[in-house]
Amino acid sequence: MSTVLYIGLRRPELEWAAELDAARQLGLRPHVASDVDVSHTGLPADQMSRFAKTDTAEEVVAAAGGAPAAVLCWGDKHVGLTSAIAERFGLRGVGAEAAAAATDKIAQRRALDAHGLNPAWRSGETLNELRTAVAELGLPLVFKLAHCSGGRGTTVITEDTDLEAVFAQTKLNYVPSTAFLVEEYLDGSEHSVSGVVSDGVATVLGVTDKLLHDNTFVTWGTITPSAGPEDALRQAAATAAEAIGYRDGGFHADLRLTADGPKVLEVGGRLGGDTINSHLIPLASEGKVVPYQAILSVLTAGEAPEPAAFTRAAAMFVIPTGDRPVADVVEHALKHPLAVAAVDWAPEKAVAVVVTAANTEEIHALDGLRDWFE
Repeated sequence: MSTVLYIGLRRPELEWAAELDAARQLGLRPHVASDVDVSHTGLPADQMSRFAKTDTAEEVVAAAGGAPAAVLCWGDKHVGLTSAIAERFGLRGVGAEAAAAATDKIAQRRALDAHGLNPAWRSGETLNELRTAVAELGLPLVFKLAHCSGGRGTTVITEDTDLEAVFAQTKLNYVPSTAFLVEEYLDGSEHSVSGVVSDGVATVLGVTDKLLHDNTFVTWGTITPSAGPEDALRQAAATAAEAIGYRDGGFHADLRLTADGPKVLEVGGRLGGDTINSHLIPLASEGKVVPYQAILSVLTAGEAPEPAAFTRAAAMFVIPTGDRPVADVVEHALKHPLAVAAVDWAPEKAVAVVVTAANTEEIHALDGLRDWFE
């Protein structure tokens, strides 16, 4: 049986269980190599291995039992290692140059400049350069780390912001670097686009609306399919993925829909999270689109998936548990007639609840749905 090597693992069970099952459904043997313990997956000992930051591609593969049929990852910090393994063992992957851009937001901005998909932006590596960028662009702005993901270190800069404290966030970069960028703060709705790239050509699998806590970048809900102009969002995301140069694999693009059209916030060289690919797209398409299987088909056989129309809608809401036991919140959530799954959303003190409905409008109309779960 051919092996698919996962570098790292999704943290939520809703996602890691789905990704391992996707491999099994395609007749592949999943092996997880991680820099943290993954024994909670219940995989046999010979299907798990550990690696350190300093390990080479050869060392990681040797510890996993030999060259796999495909290799992929679920976190930005492992895109480089995953690409190195693919290059070393002749496997399909996003490519070394694109992998470098996937973990460098400054490189992404340079690649997208020619396509009109960027907000106004500046980059730098020193506190003085940060002050100069703020003076040139005006307020409000968004500060981002050049080498990070998941919103770590991201800050809205206003008149009251301590720029020295903001610059200190550069210590959170995944690599030893003080590189950062600041961008125009964009008004508009936020969306996440999932897709795969096969031989450099992007195929969009789904567009999701993101619900954010007020004045933050923290997602509390995701809804598929989008209620926005999907054609424009799909085209912007595909253009961004191809501009970065992704060759084979998954991608996700986060966008803001502004009065001037879609603008790209980032485009990563892997599929995204928030149960979008594990649950929402499969549920909304009634099983016609399964992103975790689509990416494996691209990587093992070079087969790009056929897009399919979504005939239902699905959503995920993050429900704070407060002082309540997680088990009680899960039990209550599953009593709702639209709920199909609920699970601990650690390390946050929250539970993720997946729901499905006839259409997106029905989910958007349920103003009290999150209050019911809470």
